[in-house]
Amino acid sequence: MICTIIGIIIIILVLILLSFLLIPLKLSLHIKKRGSKIKGKFSLIWLGIRIFSREIPGEEEADKEKRKKEKEKKEKDKDKKDKFDMDHILRILNLFLESLPYIRRLIMTIYRSFTLEKLSLNVTMGLESPADTALFTGYIWSFTYPLNALTRIDAVITPDFNRTILDGDLEGELKLKLGGIVVEALRALTKKPVRKLINEIRS
Repeated sequence: MICTIIGIIIIILVLILLSFLLIPLKLSLHIKKRGSKIKGKFSLIWLGIRIFSREIPGEEEADKEKRKKEKEKKEKDKDKKDKFDMDHILRILNLFLESLPYIRRLIMTIYRSFTLEKLSLNVTMGLESPADTALFTGYIWSFTYPLNALTRIDAVITPDFNRTILDGDLEGELKLKLGGIVVEALRALTKKPVRKLINEIRS
């Protein structure tokens, strides 16, 4: 009985893991700029469930304090490691060159795993001179019109001839398939140069 329950639990966990690898994640980003204020939100969604969300900017004061402490720690560590070990750097470089074919395959797999679902940009722009505003907006339109027609990018640039301004909204959605990345990463880890490179970097 206990073995059956354990077996069922293992099967369920395996199915959850496989679904997580095979069903794409959705990455959503929304940024709004008004004057000097920038606000936004980044979300990670799977099967319609928001599994991660972060406001932009986040907890600024806490982050500043954390960065300050990390900087002080790094400065202390830097004092201890002022002398560069050239042999160590050369070993890393040589191992990186040996690992490059496998790293390149992993990078290409990561690139192909992303699918652009939506990219929307709505910008209001104005320069000091109305003539400059018209000229610059014309240049931008010459790029955005083909993009709007041929891709999933939707860019709208609205000129403002009465004031100096740069405000707008940015919305983006990407889909990410983790399965191929995990397989290629495991394949890379089976290669001796890659493992030696990781160990050398960590040492």
